[in-house]
Amino acid sequence: MTASELPVPLLIARQAAATPDATAVLGPEGELTYRQLDQRARAVARELAAAGAGPEDTVLVGVGRGADWAVAVLGIWYCGAALLLADPATPDERLRTLLAAAGTRYLVAADHAAAADLQLRVGTELFWAATTGAETGGADFVPARPAPGALAYVLFTSGSTGAPKPVAVGHPGLARQAHVLAERYGLTGADRVLQFAAPAFDVSLEEALPTWCTGGAAVFVADNMVSPGELEPFLAGQRISVVNLPTPYWAQWAKDVERRPRPLPASLRRVVIGSDAGRTADLRRWYGAGGPPVTSAYGLTESTITATCHEARATALDGVPGDEVIPLGVPLPGVRAYVLDEELTEAADGEAGELYLAGACLARGYHGRAALTAERFVPDPFTEERGQRMYRTGDRVRRSPDGTLRFLGRADDQVKVRGHRVELKEVEAAVGALPEVVDVVARAVTHLGEVQVAAYVAAAPGRTPDAAELRRELSARVPAHLVPAHLTVLPRLPRTPGGKLDPRALPEIAAG
Repeated sequence: MTASELPVPLLIARQAAATPDATAVLGPEGELTYRQLDQRARAVARELAAAGAGPEDTVLVGVGRGADWAVAVLGIWYCGAALLLADPATPDERLRTLLAAAGTRYLVAADHAAAADLQLRVGTELFWAATTGAETGGADFVPARPAPGALAYVLFTSGSTGAPKPVAVGHPGLARQAHVLAERYGLTGADRVLQFAAPAFDVSLEEALPTWCTGGAAVFVADNMVSPGELEPFLAGQRISVVNLPTPYWAQWAKDVERRPRPLPASLRRVVIGSDAGRTADLRRWYGAGGPPVTSAYGLTESTITATCHEARATALDGVPGDEVIPLGVPLPGVRAYVLDEELTEAADGEAGELYLAGACLARGYHGRAALTAERFVPDPFTEERGQRMYRTGDRVRRSPDGTLRFLGRADDQVKVRGHRVELKEVEAAVGALPEVVDVVARAVTHLGEVQVAAYVAAAPGRTPDAAELRRELSARVPAHLVPAHLTVLPRLPRTPGGKLDPRALPEIAAG
C-alpha cells in the first residue's frame, strides 16, 4: 500500500515515528511535538477503546481549538472510531438533536469538569476520555487500521426539510484529499500552516491533515483574533507560510491593504480561499499590494471538503471585469465533474447546467438517512465502473472550453451566510417553532454588500412579540448562522388570492 492510500491516522503515526521531535502543534496553550501528539492520542484512544468505542461509533470532539483538539481528533481515530464535528457551545437543544441523530455515546473533553458540564447540558450520559493528563498511558497502544470505506467523521449541514443533515465521510476520501492538497500546495516539513477555521468545521481538517501528513506545524489562532489587522502581526511573528481563509475575510483583508498600503508578512507564500464566491476586484487589490499567490477552492461537505481548485494568477486578470466571480476551477485528481441539464444530459461548453460531482471525493452519504442519500447521491451513468454515484450539488455552473468551471448561482433555496450553508427552510422551521409565531417566510437578501437572511413573521393570536426578543429566543435554540440578520414582525404575511406568499408585498430591508 502506497503512502497516498494509507488512512490519515496511520500517515500521521508514520510521520511521528519519522520526525518525533519536530513541532506538530502550536497553540495558545503551548506546543506539541509529533512524539507528544502521538503519545497523548494513544492514551485517549486507550480510554475510548476500554469504554467500547470502535469502528462506526461516533465520538463528540468536545474541545476548542488548540492542542487538545489535535489530541482528541487523532485519539478518536487511533481507537478506530469516527469524529462527530459539532461545536460544544451549540445551544443545548440543538446539541441534543445532533447527538441523537448521530447515535453518539462517547465524548472527548479537556477534563472531568468539562465532560460533566456537557453531559449535564444535554441530559445524556456519555462515556468519555480526557485530553488533559493524557501524556502517558498509551505508549504500547497500537492505532487501529480503518477498514476500507470506514467512517472518518460526521458533520451536520443545514437541511431543506428543517432538520440538519448528518454527512458521513469515509477515510478513503479524506486520505485522498489530504494527499492531493499536500501535493498541490507543495507542503513540506518546513511549512507552518495556520489553523483558522473553527474546530467544528471540516475546513479545520483540511488545514491540519495535509500539514501533519508532511511533517509541518499546525499553528492555531486565538479565538478572539477576528480582524485581518490583528492577524497580520500574528502571521509574521509565527512565520506562517500557508493560510486557508473564508473568502469574505480575505476580501476584507485585500480592501484593507489597498486603503492602508503596507508590506504583507514575508513568510506567507500561499493563500487559499473558499466557502464563498470571490471577485476579481479583490484579486487586483491583493496582487497590487504584493500578496502571494491565491488558490480559490470549491467543495461541499458531501465532496469531502475541496473538489475543485482555481489558481487565480495576477497575469490572467487583464480585461476581466472587477465584479466577475472567481472561477471554481478544475476538478482535483480523482474527482469527476459533470455539468448536466434536467434530463441528466451533459451540457455543451458554455451552456448552463447543474454541477454533479463524482469519484473518490464523495462522502458515504447521510448518516442513518438512506432515503435522503438516495435522493442526492444518484447513480453515475457516465462511467462503466459499477456502483459509482454522483452528488447533486444544487450549484448552477458552466464549463469553459479549457475545462474551467464557472459559478452562476444556486438552483434551490440554499444560501451561503458567512461561509455557512443555510437552507431557508431550516430557518423557517426554527423561527416557526417559536410559540409567538404562527407564520413565517425566510428570504435571502443582499444588505450592505453581504448576503444575509431576512425573516418575516406573523404573530400568534394574542401575542405581540418584539423582533429583538424573538432573535434572543432563537439564539438560545439554534447556531448563530441560522438566526436571521433581519426579523420583521407583521400582522400577517401578504398572500395572493390563491394563498401563496406574495414576495413583492414584503417590506424592504431598511438601509443602515
